[in-house]
Amino acid sequence: MSTRSRHRAEILCKTCGQVHEAHGNHLYDYCESVDEELTCNICLQPLVSPTDTICGHTFCIKCIRSTVRIHKMCPIDRKPLTSQDCRPSSFIVKRMLDRLLVVCPNTSYCSATMPRCELEPHLTSRCPGNAAHCSKEAQGCTWHGPAEAKETHVWECPYRSRPVPVGVPIKDGTLTTIEILRRREEELGISIVGGNETPLIGIVIQEVTAGGIVARDGRIAAGDQIVQVNDVDLKDVSHQVARMALHRARSPVRLTIYREKAENTSQLEMFKINLTKVPGVPLGIKIAAKRNELGVYVVEVLEDSVAWCDRRLKADDLVVEVNGQDLRQATPDRAAHAINDAGDRIKLVILRHARPPEDSQDSEAMQALLNEFPSEAISRESSALKTRQEKLINIKKGSKESLGISVSGGRGGPRGDVPVFVTNVQADGCVGRQGQLKKGDIILTVNGTSLWNMSHTDAVNNLKANANSKAITLKVLEGDRALDGSTRYSPSWLTWLTLPQFCQIQSKLSLEKDSSPSLGFSVVGGCDCTHGNQPIFVKTLVPNGAAGRSGSLKCGDQILKVNNECLTNINHTKAVSILKNTPGRVHLTVVSWPGTAV
Repeated sequence: MSTRSRHRAEILCKTCGQVHEAHGNHLYDYCESVDEELTCNICLQPLVSPTDTICGHTFCIKCIRSTVRIHKMCPIDRKPLTSQDCRPSSFIVKRMLDRLLVVCPNTSYCSATMPRCELEPHLTSRCPGNAAHCSKEAQGCTWHGPAEAKETHVWECPYRSRPVPVGVPIKDGTLTTIEILRRREEELGISIVGGNETPLIGIVIQEVTAGGIVARDGRIAAGDQIVQVNDVDLKDVSHQVARMALHRARSPVRLTIYREKAENTSQLEMFKINLTKVPGVPLGIKIAAKRNELGVYVVEVLEDSVAWCDRRLKADDLVVEVNGQDLRQATPDRAAHAINDAGDRIKLVILRHARPPEDSQDSEAMQALLNEFPSEAISRESSALKTRQEKLINIKKGSKESLGISVSGGRGGPRGDVPVFVTNVQADGCVGRQGQLKKGDIILTVNGTSLWNMSHTDAVNNLKANANSKAITLKVLEGDRALDGSTRYSPSWLTWLTLPQFCQIQSKLSLEKDSSPSLGFSVVGGCDCTHGNQPIFVKTLVPNGAAGRSGSLKCGDQILKVNNECLTNINHTKAVSILKNTPGRVHLTVVSWPGTAV
C-alpha cells in the first residue's frame, strides 16, 4: 500500500487513541496478559464488541463479519455460518472485557491506567496528551498532544507543506502553500521587506511586479507574509538570508504564505481593566486562541473569582496587553505566563466587539500560525540596523577620462524617489582601477555638489560635467553588494532603511475610514520595541481594508505622523490608539522605500 493510500485508510481513533484502519477493530495496550477465553481466534487480540455464533464460538464482531462475508463458515469448526447466525455476547462477558486494565496510549504525556471502558472518556476530557489535534487531521495527520505542543507541531506537520492545486486561491487567516514554476535565473517578480533585524521580524511582500511569474500565477498579493520557501523557514531570519533563499530557490518553488484575515466590520472598543489579586481567591480567567487568528481571547470568567467579582471582563474579549507587555500575537501559554508573572496588580488592555461577532463558538486552543516570542522578553537591540556612515573618496583621472561607472536612482524614478547609486564599475576605468567605489555605493555629492533631490538625468549630467577635472571628490555611503548570479543590481530595502536622517524623503497620503475604526493595516515598532527605539512600521495590509483598497500605503513604510500628531518616540500601544481613534479622513506622513526585488 502506498503512503498516500495508507494515510487515507488509517485514522487516529477517538475511542482507543490508536491509529488503525477506519473500519478496523479498536487497539488497546493491556497492563497484564489476558485469558485465552477472552481472546478472538481471528485477530488473536482480546475481544472487542464480542459476538457469539450459533455453533458456540465467540469473536470480535468486525472479525467474524469480514470472515463469513468471504468464506461463509465458522473459522474454528468450519460449519456453515452467516452474519445472521451471530448474536451479541452475554452481559457478563462484556463486563469482564470492560474491566481489563489498559494503559493510556499517549505515553509521552500521560501514564494513567484504567479499565478499558473508561479509556474513551479519559481521552475525551482528562488526558493531557489528547488535548489538541492537528488542524490537518482531515487530510490524514494523526498528531495529538498537549495544546502547548501544537505550536511546534504545526511547523513540522508533513501535511502543512502540501501545495494547493494551481488556481486554488490563498485563504485569509491561515497558512497556504502554493507551487510556482520558474526558469533558471528567472526572478520571482516580487519585492520584499522585513527580517529579524527589523521590527517586522517576518518577510512580507511589498509589491508584485506586473508580468512576473508570481503575477502570472495570480494568487500572491502585496501584504502576504512568506513563511517558508521550499525547505527554508523564513519566520525568523535576517533579510539577507531570506533574500538569498528566494533568489536561489529551485523550480518548482514552494511558497508557504500567510495572509491577514479579511477585516471584520463590527466595531471594536478598547477597555483598560485593573485587577488586584486576592490571596486564596483564583483570578478566574480562562484564555485560548481562536482558530486561524492571532492573539488570545477570554473564553470564560469563572464564578466567585477576582475577575468575576470585578464584573468588567467578558467572554470573547481580546487580550491586547498585560502590564505593558504586548500580547497581540501571543500564544495562550505566553499570555498565561505574562498574567502569572504580573504581580499582585494586573493591568489589562482588551478589545471588545461593540456587537457580538457572528461566530462566537470559534474559541478553542489552536496552533499559533506564526512563531511567537517565548514567555520571557527577548532583546533584539544588538541585531537592530545601524545607520550607514559617510566617507570621502578622492579619484585621480586624466583630463578627458570618464569615470567608467553607471548609476541609477534619482527623483521620479521607476521605483520611486531614491538616492543615486552605482550599478556598474568598469574594471579598466579610472574608478575601477583605484578600487574605492563599489557597485551599490550611494553617491551623495560630486565635488561638493549634492545629488540629493536630483532626477536621474540631472545626476548623470552633473557627473559628466566633471569629466575635464583631473581629480574628483565623492561623498558616498557604502551600499550592499549584489547577489551571486544576479543578472542586474538593485539595492535591498535595508540599504534605504539605514540611510542617515537627512536622506529620508517624506510623503503624504490620505485614507478614508468607513464603518470600521481600523485603517486596514497592522503596525510594529515604537520606543518599547525589542529592537530598541524604532519608528512605527506598516507590517501587513488587510485585504479589504481602507489602506489595501487605496494602494497608496505599502508594507515596510514608516509612519511619522497621523494628521498633526507625531508617532516618533512613542510606544506601540499609543501609536495603535492614535491610528484607531482618529476619525474620518486620516492624513499620514510616511517614509516609503522600495522593497528588495527577488
